[in-house]
Amino acid sequence: MIYLTNESNLLATGLPLKTISKILTKSKSDKNIQDSLKEVHLKYLKRYLIFSEYKTLVKDGLQKLPIIPIIAGIPGVGKTTLAKELSTALNIGIVIGGDALRSSLRSIITRDENEIFHESVYNTWKYFGDYTKENLTKGFETQAKIMNQAVERMVFDRGLRDGESMIIEYLHFLPKQFSSEFLKHPSVIPILLQINDEDVYRERIKQRSKYSHIRSPVDRLLPQISKYFEIQEYFLSKCSQSDFKIVNMNGLSEGFEETLDYILLRIEELNKLKDITI
Repeated sequence: MIYLTNESNLLATGLPLKTISKILTKSKSDKNIQDSLKEVHLKYLKRYLIFSEYKTLVKDGLQKLPIIPIIAGIPGVGKTTLAKELSTALNIGIVIGGDALRSSLRSIITRDENEIFHESVYNTWKYFGDYTKENLTKGFETQAKIMNQAVERMVFDRGLRDGESMIIEYLHFLPKQFSSEFLKHPSVIPILLQINDEDVYRERIKQRSKYSHIRSPVDRLLPQISKYFEIQEYFLSKCSQSDFKIVNMNGLSEGFEETLDYILLRIEELNKLKDITI
C-alpha cells in the first residue's frame, strides 16, 4: 500500500519519482528525509512539512476540513493532466471530470427539457440568434448554470458535510452562479487555467487523443479554437473580478508547480483553522 505510510507525503513535494526514491533509500528517519529535502531546495521541504502536518491532523482527528481544488479552463488547457498530478501528489482519490458529470446530467435532463444543455458549448450561440461573442457567452452561461448547481450541491453534500477531499475539473466555472457561502469556504480552492499561445494550444489539442481522450476526434475541436479563446476571455474576466487564482498553462510543468504551491499555501491555512461551523 502506497498511501498508508508517512513516506507517501513526499509525493506532495512534486519531485520526480527517481528523486523521491533516492531520498527514501538513504533516509532512515523523518529527520533524514527533511535534511535531504533541504539539500534539494527549501521549497520542497516546506511542501513536505505543510502536507505532513495536514495528514497528521487528520489522523489525530483534529483536522475536519477537506481539500477541494476546482480546476477550470477550456478544453485542452491541461485540466485533466493537472488533476491527475494533483490527485497523486495530494492523495485525493476522488477526481470528477466535467465531461463525465455533464453526461450524467444529460441522462436526467432530457433534450426536450433543455436542448441547449445537450449542445456542444461552441455551438450554443445558435439558440440566441446570429453568431456573436455575446451570444456565445449567453450559451456558455446557460450550460454553466446547470453544471455549477450540480457542482455546488456535490461539494456541499459530499465534500463539506462528510469531509471528503475531491478534485473537480471542468469548463463551466462562473463565480456569480455560486453562493457566497460556497466561494468563501476555506476548503474550496478554485484555480482558473489559461493559455494564450495559440500554437501551443493547437498542439495541446492534438495531443489529447494520445493521453486523455484516446477516441476523441481532433478534427472536431481544432476548428473551434477561436471560440474557445472567446469563452476563456469571458470566464477569466468574471473570475478575475473575484480575485481567484489564475495559472498560465503554456508550460504544463510550470503550471503544475504554480498550482501545487498555491494549493499547499491554502492547505497551510487549513492547518491553522482545523474546522469551521457550516
